Parts: sequence; C-alpha cells; structure tokens
Amino acid sequence: MKVGKKMTDLNTEEIIKIVEKNLTDNEKGKAVIYWNMNLLDAGQTIKIGRKKMEMPFEGYLVFIDLEPQANWGHPAVYLLIDAETHKTKKVKEEFPPFSGDPPQNFKLIEKSLF
Repeated sequence: MKVGKKMTDLNTEEIIKIVEKNLTDNEKGKAVIYWNMNLLDAGQTIKIGRKKMEMPFEGYLVFIDLEPQANWGHPAVYLLIDAETHKTKKVKEEFPPFSGDPPQNFKLIEKSLF
C-alpha cells in the first residue's frame, strides 16, 4: 500500500455506479458497501474473506455485504477496481475482510445512497 496515498480519482457516487454495474437488481436492494479508500499496489497481498490473493492491478477494494442482517458466512462480493481504467474484477466470497467494526480506511456507503 502506498503510504499516505488515498483515493483521489473516484468519489462515492462513482463507486456506487461501478457497484451497480456489477450487481443484480435483487442484490442492489439489500447490499451494504464498504469501500477501502487506500490505493493498493499491483501484486500486493489482500484479504478476500478468509483467503489471501494478489491485487491484480493498482487500484481499490470494495466489499459488498449481500445479506447485512445475517451472520457469516453468507453471500458477499468483492470488487477490485483498477485505479486507471476503473475496470473491475469480481470475486464471490462468504466472509468480510475484517471482523468487528471496519478499519478506518473502509468507508461505509449507506444503503440509502444506493
């Protein structure tokens, strides 16, 4: 992760648009979105649920809880967003990237904005 470098080329509305393109209408109606605002390096090890993988490009991670009222594990989606092109890689998972409260670098995007 690049120290001190935060997302500057995307805003909340743009993240929502990217997420909308990657979810079904049913998923959109109940999803809660957590946006990791730190820029991640290509090749950096990232946590996807209980697994680890390499970030495929320089970009951002968005975690989407598809059943926010349920206990884990249940359907969830990770979107990896290329910082330059805004193309995405979608990864299905059943667990969040954190336990308990989200870290400070994760911004909760309220369902009412979606």
